[in-house]
Amino acid sequence: MDWAAFSHAFTPTALRHRAIDVSVSTDNRRYGPGEPVEITVEFRNRLPFPIRIRTESPKRWIWAVDGYREASQVAQTVPDRPAAFSFARSERKRFRRRWPQRIRVSDDEWKPVDAGTYAIEVRLNCADAAARGLVDRTEIEIEG
Repeated sequence: MDWAAFSHAFTPTALRHRAIDVSVSTDNRRYGPGEPVEITVEFRNRLPFPIRIRTESPKRWIWAVDGYREASQVAQTVPDRPAAFSFARSERKRFRRRWPQRIRVSDDEWKPVDAGTYAIEVRLNCADAAARGLVDRTEIEIEG
C-alpha cells in the first residue's frame, strides 16, 4: 500500500500544515563585515505518518534576506506548476546555505550589505505560508 498517498487523501489540509515544523538558524548571531553567514534550514514532520504538502512550484522552499529571495533583487524564473514536498513519518530534512553578505543586483553584480540587522526567513513555497505556520525567521547583526 502507498502510505504517503493514503495519508494525503485522508489527512485534512490544516493538520498537514500543522504537522510540519519549519526552523532556520545561523552559526552565529553577530558577524564581521564580509564574513560568510552559514544558514541551516530544517523541516520536520511531527507526525508518525507520512505527510505531503502542495507547493506552488518545483522549488519546494524559499529563503530570503530582508525580503530579497535568495539574497537577490534579480527576478527568478521558476516553472509555474504545482509540486509537492513529501515527508516520511517523523522525517527531518536539513539544508545548508551560505550567504556571503551580498545582495545580487544584476545577473553578474553583487553588492555588499552595510552594517546593521538583517532578517533571514525560510518558508515553504505555498500560498499563505505565514498564516499556516510554515515560516520561520531569525535575525543577525553585521558589525561595522
